[in-house]
Amino acid sequence: MSTGTETGQRRRRRVRLTPMRSIPVEFAGERAGEGPLTLGQLNTYSWLPRTPDHRYAILCAELPVPAVVSVEDVAEAVAVLIARHESLRTTYVPGEQPRQRVAAAGVQLLEVCSLGEGQWGPRDRPAVGEALVRWLRESPDPGRCPVRVAAAIAPGAGDRVIACAAAFAHLAVDNGAIGILKRDFAGLLGDPARRQAGRPGHQPLDQAELEATPAERRRADAALDYLREQSRRIPRCLYALPGARASGESLEVELSSVAVAMAVRRVAARTRTSRSSVVLAAICAVVARRASYRELVLPVLSSNRFERHLVNYVGSLAQGSIATVEIGGKSFDQLAGHTWTTVMEASRQGRYDAVKRDAMDELIEHERGLRFNYDPLFNSLVPESWSGLTAGVGFQPEEIHVALARTELRWHPAPVNGNPIRFTLNQIDGCLRLDAWSGDAGLVPRAELESVLLAVERLLVAAAHGDVAGGRMPEIIGLEPLAGTPDRILVDSCWVDVADVQRLVDDAVAPAVAHVFASAGGRPLVAHLAATDAVRTPEQAHARCMAVLAHHPTAITPRHYVICRTAPSDPADPTAWPAPVATGTGRA
Repeated sequence: MSTGTETGQRRRRRVRLTPMRSIPVEFAGERAGEGPLTLGQLNTYSWLPRTPDHRYAILCAELPVPAVVSVEDVAEAVAVLIARHESLRTTYVPGEQPRQRVAAAGVQLLEVCSLGEGQWGPRDRPAVGEALVRWLRESPDPGRCPVRVAAAIAPGAGDRVIACAAAFAHLAVDNGAIGILKRDFAGLLGDPARRQAGRPGHQPLDQAELEATPAERRRADAALDYLREQSRRIPRCLYALPGARASGESLEVELSSVAVAMAVRRVAARTRTSRSSVVLAAICAVVARRASYRELVLPVLSSNRFERHLVNYVGSLAQGSIATVEIGGKSFDQLAGHTWTTVMEASRQGRYDAVKRDAMDELIEHERGLRFNYDPLFNSLVPESWSGLTAGVGFQPEEIHVALARTELRWHPAPVNGNPIRFTLNQIDGCLRLDAWSGDAGLVPRAELESVLLAVERLLVAAAHGDVAGGRMPEIIGLEPLAGTPDRILVDSCWVDVADVQRLVDDAVAPAVAHVFASAGGRPLVAHLAATDAVRTPEQAHARCMAVLAHHPTAITPRHYVICRTAPSDPADPTAWPAPVATGTGRA
């Protein structure tokens, strides 16, 4: 196994892009129109204005191109693609009730970059595609268009296009829609006869109209009922090292493993489950072992493409949901099957009104004394287009163990994110590429991410031989539960250090003297504090704790507040505090 930075490990031809010109591409669709946002669009719109520069405000992707294609071919394909899919010619009108507005026709700029002199061919496409994607991410787009398309040409080969890439507004598409656009784009370039807009399919305006029907409104409300129950059990911080302090720095570690790709195919064939579910089951087993959970209540992402009319829909549909994966007492095969069915059920509850969910969450957060983070623990970007009956044929356990020598770990800095840990499955065919992302390296450092990824690899390789009994999994995982202290306690499904809660309360009620006890009077997590002009009631104390909670990512608020006129000389002595003037949970 080798480790290193991303640049140190991937030795590819250096690509230098020089912007040359922008070609105006005229497009004309079948209709113009205006209407309300869909639930999927509203979900993105609910957070985008607050963080317009968010990492996922713009989704960038390489577009497939054949070996020989001209800029003119690309321009024709772009014109048809925009004419065919209304989301690519939609702008959004802000307001209390935001709207989507579809243009019937317009002009799209195709940005052309030169690769310079030299021999450029199809085998350079991966490196050029990566460079184009990076260029689109880094180059400004003041107009914030629904889509930008760029092509890289080789002057020494008659301006042949080597690679294409696009940047899409997240309000316009999600990753599922990008997959459809890639397929359409490849078809348009491969067969000029297909470069007709054709009959438009189901579009976002149609989806908004459908979602306004009574049946779809009842369905969305039922999804909120499901999420309400799950939200009462999800932990504030699923996973962070005890005693760790936030550093403000973020990083990603990528596991590249040919052995795991082989192993997952064997396990998926045996269990008749999806390969991504097999990977998630292993992640759940490792995290549950390390963080001492018998079940994981975790955010997931639903593609919301279950109905026939949404299979080829180009628009933003994906929304978050919550799944509860029970770990204890299951063999690995049982866990893989349970994970698959549980995540599928949670995913079917993934279409709802985000504004209503925000209002619901605000009440639950106040009641539970925490803040939710719905970034998914696991996000699979790989399609599942295979038969479980034949997926594992051809790989023997001996081959898998030989392939372990080719495993690599690569790490690089990443944008800061509020989610302490997150996994992304980027590739599974031929070589598994699994990212572990620490939103704050102080809470989950690089060494911890690497050890978790390698534990996932060990478990999956062991499962390739046959089912792994639940009692054997800790030995194979090879990681001990996180070492805690007597003041690390499980409260309301959350592992918390009392010291973290103490820092939260000190921040909230300063300059008042306060002390947090792990338990007092038969209650867990009790805060004693001296009254001030600003804090005289438990409700005021709780409100102030909630107001600063965002700065304390591993803490939750006290369960009970005891307000006294003065503080004793030794606040850590629970018997020294005078008789309280007010007590309570602070939850109105």
